Amino acid sequence: MYNLFRDIVVLSLTFIVNFIIVSTFWGLVEMFSPIRWQWLQKGMAYFNIPFTETNIIIVLSALTLLIPCLLYRTWIMQRYLCWSLNCQTPTGAAGEQLKQAMSIVCRKAGLDMDDYNLYICNSNDLNAFAVGSNNIAVTLPLLTNLQTSEVAGILAHEMGHIQNRDTNTTLLTSTMGSFGNLVIRIYSYITVVLQIISFIPIIGWLTAIISWFFVIQIWVFQLVMQLPLHLITLFSSREDEYEADQYACEIGLGVELYNGLDCITQGEAQKGFAARILSSHPATKQRLERIEKYVNANYIA
Repeated sequence: MYNLFRDIVVLSLTFIVNFIIVSTFWGLVEMFSPIRWQWLQKGMAYFNIPFTETNIIIVLSALTLLIPCLLYRTWIMQRYLCWSLNCQTPTGAAGEQLKQAMSIVCRKAGLDMDDYNLYICNSNDLNAFAVGSNNIAVTLPLLTNLQTSEVAGILAHEMGHIQNRDTNTTLLTSTMGSFGNLVIRIYSYITVVLQIISFIPIIGWLTAIISWFFVIQIWVFQLVMQLPLHLITLFSSREDEYEADQYACEIGLGVELYNGLDCITQGEAQKGFAARILSSHPATKQRLERIEKYVNANYIA
């Protein structure tokens, strides 16, 4: 019940935040190029919605967020999100190591390896994450710094997220958030163009003012509107991490997860207080203590 309530709150806030962001974009479009699309007029008339500027912005903003959500579990949408996260198909020695580690997980858990997609993410961090219903990605440094058995332990944790359906809500929020982030990115490009034009005499002061208008909007969207939602998601996801750790232990990869996690998070002690508080994962010490208890409990059983 708690998880359901949490997911409803997170999804609702995600929709509201991104709806406001997207609506500002459609408001600008309507301001400079009035929208008079025939299919939109017919659709709004069918539902008896007056074709006013405000209603146009509201309807388009809702459609921008809701239509992709209907497709969020499709192969195309999941592949798009993997691509947006710089995930690539594993090849070479790294790919073989990843597949070998995944085979250990699937054998332990009684799963079919062909049902899951593996990726290597272009990042310098030691990290791994699950995307959607059957996608797991790891970074190249994780493969080069961990033994195959330790990689298997990390993959077992990510498989826990998939089996516990933690990734369903994340996939849905990521789908909605991707369009809000796209609007912010468009605003950033507009700001860059305006800053370049600002060097032109006479009109420079006007473009500079407009540029600052977009800069302030971007700042508000990122810090004032998205941060509270981000904090809620971070804090609420910590219990999911414990449950994913427990899954890895239950299928017999708790020791491997312990060793791999210890290697990945060796730099946590150097993080500042704020960085540790804002982390989406519980403190490593607490996780390792729980993993040790899970392993001992399974061993005794």
